[in-house]
Amino acid sequence: MSESGESQLKHGWSGIAALGLLTITSYGSWMYGFGVLIGPIGEDMGWSTTTLGITFGMAMLLTGIGSFTGGRLLDRFGGPGPFFLQAVAGGGLLLASTWSDQIFTFGLLYSVGAGITGATGFYHVTTAAAARLRPHRPDQAIAVVTLIGAFCSPIYLPLTAWMVTTWNWRTAGRALALLVVGGSLLAAILTTGARSSDSGPSLQPVKAIRKALGRPAIQRMMAAYLTTGVAFTSVLVYQVPILSASGATLALAGTIGGLRGFFQFLGRLGLTGLVERYGSGVLLRLSFFVSSAGIAFLLGKGIAAGLTFALLAGLAMGASTPLQSIYARSHFDEHDLGLLMGLQGVSMGLAGALGPVLGGIMRDLSGTWKPTIIMATTAMAVGAWLLKPGKQHPMEKVGC
Repeated sequence: MSESGESQLKHGWSGIAALGLLTITSYGSWMYGFGVLIGPIGEDMGWSTTTLGITFGMAMLLTGIGSFTGGRLLDRFGGPGPFFLQAVAGGGLLLASTWSDQIFTFGLLYSVGAGITGATGFYHVTTAAAARLRPHRPDQAIAVVTLIGAFCSPIYLPLTAWMVTTWNWRTAGRALALLVVGGSLLAAILTTGARSSDSGPSLQPVKAIRKALGRPAIQRMMAAYLTTGVAFTSVLVYQVPILSASGATLALAGTIGGLRGFFQFLGRLGLTGLVERYGSGVLLRLSFFVSSAGIAFLLGKGIAAGLTFALLAGLAMGASTPLQSIYARSHFDEHDLGLLMGLQGVSMGLAGALGPVLGGIMRDLSGTWKPTIIMATTAMAVGAWLLKPGKQHPMEKVGC
């Protein structure tokens, strides 16, 4: 490819759109899709919900552990590195799992396939790739990718439910796996310019990670992301039963949960201009505080309390997703951006494994959802406190 053609590819929007679609297929294939499949799988195969839940937890854990690998592949090879791996191993193993009749084989194939898909296609990879494709406006690129990614839940939840109802869980699972393959192949083709800068990634990735973790600002950021991630995943998994326990019908609880997802999309609109004016750190702290206030309304009863939760938590949680990536990017060296953004993936993976477990244990021990709600509310506030205010990073000031 000529230099002008390569520049056009690097700065064009086709790669950004492909990354947005990849985000949808990566998250939707199992993080959202499995929540719909778990009931039909258990009923058909006689496997317990706990066992299937462990499969999901292992997938989240593998996503976190593999985040560094996904980021390192991006640094060295651009999009083809992680996304071809996702197409072959991630989608391939998810597809293979749908032919299994043994829980151990299914759990192994599914969790590893899902873990590879998450490690190579979640936001820690797609946002780093987006920032490199549009280096003159990286925050804008990140915001667009997360804005497209916000359509994941509205698309995949009803789509997966329709496929399961129309066909069966195995056919639905195969369709989801093939969508992973298609999304990752498209992104691999259109994001070749997302590799590290001309100097290339550092030759000692472990040393680069240790150096980053040695900085107090990074330590506080990681602690904040883990803490708020526990709160976010607890609310995401248990919002419907919490609302139902407060007196809402199942249909109303599902509607309120859906509204929270809709407001997440609205919370991501117009973020680029706000970041350029106020900085991502200030906005991220604010989003965590507002999320905390919104979750607290789950302690109330009635439609008004539920709608207030959906509005405040939805807007704030929606905004926090791109803000976390923008804030993290501004603290990392560009040539190791993919690798170091893996730190964000690790925190998400650990939080995804811990949050629902902690929330469920608190519910089972107390017989009420109140301790779970208080835990999530407090965790969000603690996360905001951990992001110690200070001078803006130079990259944030110019909104680059």
